[in-house]
Amino acid sequence: MLVETPTQQIEEAEFAHAFLSFCTLVSLLNGKKMNYPTVFLKILENKKIRELYMEHIHEDSEFAAIRKFIDMEPSITKSKYITKYLNKLKTPLL
Repeated sequence: MLVETPTQQIEEAEFAHAFLSFCTLVSLLNGKKMNYPTVFLKILENKKIRELYMEHIHEDSEFAAIRKFIDMEPSITKSKYITKYLNKLKTPLL
């Protein structure tokens, strides 16, 4: 059984807050309520939003930033919209 240190707990809480704040920001920028898969698509589609997300969560790598999003909200991996978007890409995203 792994016990998290207080530092790990603080880091996770800070990331959760930054993640939810960013999702709220994307919703406000688009002027409508958005679910996690839709926010994720906006991050994938728009490089500026992706860079802002990476800066907001203090991550240097696009891969790590996307992975953190998936770790936070694993249900997005089952989204048909995301699957459809990724399948239509002709070039790798990252």
